[in-house]
Amino acid sequence: MITRFPLIALATLGVAAACQPTAESPEAQRARLMAESDSARPAIEAQGTRFARYFNAGQIDSVVAMYTSSATVMPPGMPAVTGTDSIRATFAAMGSMMPAGTTLAFQVQSVVANGPIAIERGAWTMTTPAAGGAATETRGKYLVTWRTVGGEWRIQEDIWNEDAPPPAPPR
Repeated sequence: MITRFPLIALATLGVAAACQPTAESPEAQRARLMAESDSARPAIEAQGTRFARYFNAGQIDSVVAMYTSSATVMPPGMPAVTGTDSIRATFAAMGSMMPAGTTLAFQVQSVVANGPIAIERGAWTMTTPAAGGAATETRGKYLVTWRTVGGEWRIQEDIWNEDAPPPAPPR
């Protein structure tokens, strides 16, 4: 009887292991991620275009609606903020410091998606009109984590910074 127990245990483990789903091969995983990323990219690019349009029109509520309710925004030189009300206040404060006619544009460099989550990396350009007609451009980069909510890609985490070096500290 004692010798049968290990055999029964081994047989049970063997059957249980055979019933487990097979792990995705690395090649299959790469193909799936590529397909998911290729599928998500146009929708995320369209969302970025909407974001810029809303931002450029000063439609802060429309910008904020593109974020999940638990989103975190990490602007340069400011503390991170989480939640709709804090994000709205942050964008309102930033918008009040920008001259009228300031425009924002995005260039998506990569999108990697896996199921309901995607990570977008890109560059941004902000064009600010100046007196006398000469506009100035500020450039930077960003990283956004997207999450599908109700079938729509929405921003979960958003961080950006400028390409220009920070000002030198006072001596």
